[in-house]
Formats: sequence, structure tokens, C-alpha cells
Amino acid sequence: MRPSLRTLSLLAIPALTTLALSVACGGSSSTSVTPTPVATGATSIILTDAPSDQWSAIEVVVTKVTLLNKTDHTKEVVAFEGATAKINLVDLDSVGELLATAQIPVGTYDALRVTIDPTSVTLVMADGTTVPSSQVHVAGASVLVGLSTDLVVTATGSNAVQIDFDLGHPLFLVQLPNGDWVMNLQVKHRPNANGMMTMSQLMFRHRRGTITSLGTSTFVLRTDSGNSLTVNVSAGAWFFDADAKTPGSFAGLAAGKNALVSLRMQADGTLWAVRVWYGANALPGWTPEGHVVGVDQANNRLLVSTNAGVPRIITIDPDTAFTFRASQTLGTGQAVLANVWAGFKVQVEVKDPLQVPMHAQSVNIQRAVDGGVIKTATASAFTYQHMLAADRTHAYANTFTWWYLGFPGLTSTNSGDFAAACVGSGDVRVQGVSDLVWNGGISGWDAGTAIFLPVALPQGAISSSYNGGQLGFTFINSAATSQTITVNLNTTVGMQPAVLEVTNQSGLVTVAPIDVSAWATKLVAPARTRVAVVPKPDGSYSAYAVVVFTGF
Repeated sequence: MRPSLRTLSLLAIPALTTLALSVACGGSSSTSVTPTPVATGATSIILTDAPSDQWSAIEVVVTKVTLLNKTDHTKEVVAFEGATAKINLVDLDSVGELLATAQIPVGTYDALRVTIDPTSVTLVMADGTTVPSSQVHVAGASVLVGLSTDLVVTATGSNAVQIDFDLGHPLFLVQLPNGDWVMNLQVKHRPNANGMMTMSQLMFRHRRGTITSLGTSTFVLRTDSGNSLTVNVSAGAWFFDADAKTPGSFAGLAAGKNALVSLRMQADGTLWAVRVWYGANALPGWTPEGHVVGVDQANNRLLVSTNAGVPRIITIDPDTAFTFRASQTLGTGQAVLANVWAGFKVQVEVKDPLQVPMHAQSVNIQRAVDGGVIKTATASAFTYQHMLAADRTHAYANTFTWWYLGFPGLTSTNSGDFAAACVGSGDVRVQGVSDLVWNGGISGWDAGTAIFLPVALPQGAISSSYNGGQLGFTFINSAATSQTITVNLNTTVGMQPAVLEVTNQSGLVTVAPIDVSAWATKLVAPARTRVAVVPKPDGSYSAYAVVVFTGF
């Protein structure tokens, strides 16, 4: 199983370019009124996420992002409008996708709306199978996200707001009884306690485009998504001339040349170049960041994902240096490959980006993860089971926390309770994912976190109607026998599971939430149903999501 937290984030932060705002004023031909200038503050839209174990690509085109004024939700301010290039939501963890920049009116905003092009969605399974477009249904291409903390835009201040596209939510993609898939945008706000100060730690996805102008120590990049970014250059920036196939310099840049730029953003919102590849000819499809999709220790190679979906071969040499989050040294050379596996997010610096295959000068592990079925757990360590690789056991890091996906605020540090929740039964095999930390003392990975992932059970039926906060669910398990479990549904506001009804009316598929007040009338035997559950330390199971199918 490929480990995953599977979230995508949008951040609004200080911008670098201006979106013109105007006020139209009426009047006679002999009278003109000068409009009052609208005070604005700078805002950028940034996307991030994490890998998915079920999907190798969930591609969408974002067409619009608006902010809603707190005092009047009829006032929606456009922060981005257009058509981005397709964005793979699966492949953006540990790096940011700078979507757009804008100036928006100063004020307080408490909600954000994101719109995608429903015809743009492409789904590719983890095994590389593309779901036919005729089998993909988008239930609402626009989603409104309430912000748990207000975004206060000022003319001079820096602002940050982050939301997550929750790819791990069982309702984000629901398979219908006929094999089709329905996409329900599941988005939530994630407060950013550190605000803009964390931006300098975020590496942005390399932006590809054309240089349109140059200053004494800046250049403007017109990106392939149609945005213009002003990029600052310091003495520490690194350049590579792709035409000459040699290291380059700022002096080699010129208007009209193609460029691929690695960026950092400072707390004041300015963008700074880290690495720049440039050339008069079209640049190769080289993106240094990606997910490890395979490790070939026999031939000393990494397979790293690319935007094109075809893994890139990276040769590991005896002098390749490995680091974790740029500050911890893991070692040098091919033996370090034993501590790298699929799911890691890496930043690879190569000796020559035009060489085939490329050879790594350095590999920085930006995010180390492990996940899958939790085979065993004790108060001191636990083991992830892997069908195609050896099982991996991780001790709890000095600071270890665990929680349930979607509820990061409800964390626990009790490893005994965590172990008690990992028992499972039959096909309800407890699953989790962990961010790892490097333990230099043992030269291995410890688990810094563990997040219980919902266990999506096969389609079945409600065998005992909902009553008193519980229902009975029966399905055919992998042993071809009937298995029944009791599922608890939390009625507490803010803790309720997602309960939906998917209806098929003459081929038209609609999705509607079922309010808690209607659970007793909708969740009745023998309704065709799918259920996702999470384990509890007392051995019970709580519903994370319940989907009832009608008309299939």
C-alpha cells in the first residue's frame, strides 16, 4: 500500500502581481465622476497535497477561486479566474503549486469558494488504469469552504489561509454499484498557526514558462498557466544553460528564453530563485521533485514520479549524498537505498539534467512516510504489513502523536491506546499512515505520528436498521463468507460521520447529504450501502462515512 495523508491545500498569501479592480460609475455625457480608489491587499493562491495509495493521478483544472466577505456573502471577490493547466492533486505534497496572484479589497473574509472544470477530471488508478471519462461523474464542481479563522486582508500586512482537498475522505471518490465513480469535493480549512513565517520553509513546485523581461536582479516569468511572476535573484541562485549543457549565470537570461525555476517565498511575499534552468530551445520535461515509486537496489536506481505520469530513472552513484529535510545526513552512496521506499517525497539534484539516465548528485528526502495495514502494535512499536516488500517495524519517536484522519485536533500521545485500537477483526483490517523521523542513533526511521485511515468496506447492506446511535452492516468478506459488524454513528455536532444518499434517476446520478434527523428513516434494512469505519481503543468501530444507494 502506498502511504498517504492525501490532502491538498490552498493558501492565500501576499502576492507579487496586481489584478486590476475597477468601479464603474454612471452619469451624463457632460458629467464625469472620479471613482474612489479601492484599498487592496496582496494575495496569492498556492496548492499542496500528499500522495494517494489508490490513485496515481487525480487531475483537475481549477477555473476560479473567490473569497467571501464576512459581513455579506453576496460579495465574492475573485482571487483567481481562468483555466490552469491540469493539476495532479496526488503529486503535490511537500511542495507548493503557485496557482495565481491578485490584489483583493482589504477586509475580513470568512469563506472561500473553489471551482473546477467538471469535464477536466482524469482519474488514473494506482496500477496505471485510466477510468473512462464516461464513468466519471462530478457531483458539484464548486465547493464553499468556511474558514475556522478569518482571513483579514490589509494593505500592508501578510496573510495566510490554508484549506485541504481531502483526497483520503471516503466520499471524495465513491464507486457506484455499476462501477462508475462520483467525485464529491471534500474540502476543509486548516488553520496555519505560524502564518507567513512558514512560507520560507516551503519549496514551490518548479514553474515552467517564458522570460518576458529582466531587471538588474529580477526577471518576470510568464508561466505555462498564464500567470506573470516577478522573481528576485540573489548571489546564491544556481543557473544551468540547457543549450550549452553547462552551468550558466543570470547574465545568460534573456526575454523570450524558456525557463524552469525553483522558487522560495519570503515572509514578505517576495519570490526568490533557488535554481534556474534556461535555454532558447524547449527545455526537457525535467522536474526535480517527485514521489519515489520504486527502489531498485540491485541496479542502484530510484524511480521517481513525473508530471507526465511516467516514472523517471535516477541512478544513485557512490558519491550521491542523502539528507532528510536538508539538515540531517543519512549517508552517502548506494547503501542508503535500503532506507528509502515508495511513497517518499524527494528533491533530486542531478549532475546533468540532460543525461539519460540522470545521475543524482544529492537526494533530499522532504517527507518520509510509511503506511498500510497495521499488522501488530505494542506500547513500544508497531509494524506495517507490506505485500510486495518486507514488513517494517517502527519504534515510537520521542514525541509521538496519533489521531483519526480528518480530526487532527483530537490527538493522543498514549501509545497503549493506539495499540489497543489496532486489533481489527476479519476484513476490518486497521490501516494507518505515519510521518517518519530519522533516528541517527540507530540509523533508521522512527514513527513521529500515526493516523488511522478509514477502512472502506466492500459494498453490502444494512442488516439492522439505525437505532440508538448504531446500525448493523453485513458484507461478503475476502473469505467469501458473510461478515457483520456493529457500526456506531456519532451524533455530536462536528463529530458526525458523513452520511450521503446517491440516487440514480433514469441515468442521472445525484448526491445529497442525509441530515442526522433523517438517519432513522434512511438508514434502514436492507438498504444497499457502503461503509467506512475507524477503530476505537475499546474494540468498537465508528462510522467515518456511510453511503446509501437508491435506484441502482
